[in-house]
Amino acid sequence: KRFSNEAQLQAKLNHPNVAALHAFMQEGDKPMMVMEFVPGIALDEFVRSGGPVPVERALTIFRRALDGIDHAHNSGIVHRDIKPANIMLADNGQVKVMDFGIARALDSQEHLTRHGHVAGTARSMAPEQIRGKPADIRSDIYSLGIVLYTMLAGRAPFESGDDVELMKAQLEQAPPPLRDLVA
Repeated sequence: KRFSNEAQLQAKLNHPNVAALHAFMQEGDKPMMVMEFVPGIALDEFVRSGGPVPVERALTIFRRALDGIDHAHNSGIVHRDIKPANIMLADNGQVKVMDFGIARALDSQEHLTRHGHVAGTARSMAPEQIRGKPADIRSDIYSLGIVLYTMLAGRAPFESGDDVELMKAQLEQAPPPLRDLVA
């Protein structure tokens, strides 16, 4: 059901900064999606391999990701899992937002995640998602802030191998000031 939902939501999006869905099909009992192939590198790998991204380059990438997410929001879709791994830097310079796997239509009353349970990635999750509350556009904006911080700092605001510790830090701590991490 979640896979089918992702395909339906992704099919509504036609934007240069969102990975395109080419086809959704069923083979026997197995649903499949044919997505745009984006040759390049995921933003998390880009930061991991190169460290902090210079401000102008980071802002260019960020603006393009914002354009893709703005299109999703204007189409009534909240992504709910924005993180550097879901943003591709294409070899041709394009920026593509990907993986709408836990996205939800803003006007949907259907919840494929049980109430009170979290859906998303702890390192990039908005406080309301951590608390098991519904995510909305503001949740995506919070996660986009984490993406920008990660590019500028060369690391996420909070780091831990334990998701519970990461979520607790998101709720209770201020991130280290960027000036303490980069010039």
